[in-house]
Amino acid sequence: MKFYPWLKNPYKTIIKQHQRKNTHHALLIKTQRGLGVFQLIWHISKWLLCNKINGIEYCNICHSCKLMSSENHPDWHQYMKNKNETVTIDHIREMNEKIFKYPQQGQNKIIFFSNIQKLTESAINALLKNLEEPPEKTWFFLLDYSNVTINSTLHSRCLIYKLFPPNEKNSLNWLKDQNISNKIFNIISLRTNQGSPISAKNFIQNGLFKERKNLFLYFLKSIKHQNLLKILPILSVSKTLLKIDWICLLLFDAIQIYFNYKKKITNFDQLELIQFFSYNYNYFTLNTSIQTWNRCRYKLLNITGINNELLLLEQLLKWEKILGFVV
Repeated sequence: MKFYPWLKNPYKTIIKQHQRKNTHHALLIKTQRGLGVFQLIWHISKWLLCNKINGIEYCNICHSCKLMSSENHPDWHQYMKNKNETVTIDHIREMNEKIFKYPQQGQNKIIFFSNIQKLTESAINALLKNLEEPPEKTWFFLLDYSNVTINSTLHSRCLIYKLFPPNEKNSLNWLKDQNISNKIFNIISLRTNQGSPISAKNFIQNGLFKERKNLFLYFLKSIKHQNLLKILPILSVSKTLLKIDWICLLLFDAIQIYFNYKKKITNFDQLELIQFFSYNYNYFTLNTSIQTWNRCRYKLLNITGINNELLLLEQLLKWEKILGFVV
């Protein structure tokens, strides 16, 4: 079995709970994106469905394992394969028709919800009944990427398992094994992506590191000329939400420098920009700047049909006023 190294211990822990018959029928994993959690769920499910398990490993040769490998197992039910898919009460009713039947391969049935934020309220309420009185030989796996509890009743019906990113040293070793060897780039990419090794790898290989560097180059020029509108074209052309995140991370670095906490800053290749903010503005101004950018980001993400460029223009003018560039 090939695993991301940081998933090996969670896999062993969960499988051993099943072996001891000391687990829960519904496992809700609270985590962040970019850790390959689907791989973890898939391997656990394959073990649960295997007809010839060997300790903590599935056989990979039985009919059930071959069906899983071909993504055609009749007792494996994944919802939200598409990230834009919403699960409604109709999906839950359709699911009920399947799970109250005997497993077609004679072992177990797996229900996998890959993002509980995509369940409508009526779907959650219908699902709660199944979680309270689960059908025989049925295992539920749910993923929660939110930092807050979406539905306390749903959480109370599940066993909560928190999966954190590996420590920075282990992540750097993994990136090095992937032939990504620039340590400075790797550390910055990891910290920019909340410690996720997979996201850090994509960040470098997909050109996002270069885009970030280019944004900050324009940003520095606009700061020196006290004209933030210079960054509007590069900010609005693509990946606007990501670029707002990068700006907020840089401002947070400035807050850390302001309080003389330098150990874990993210953008240590942008010290000139960071020092400009930390030396010229107090915590209140820096925090206000982050809040205004977060409000702008929220509007861009949640208001349908909004004029992105106009909203960004308004935000940059507002920010110039906060920073004292204009009276």
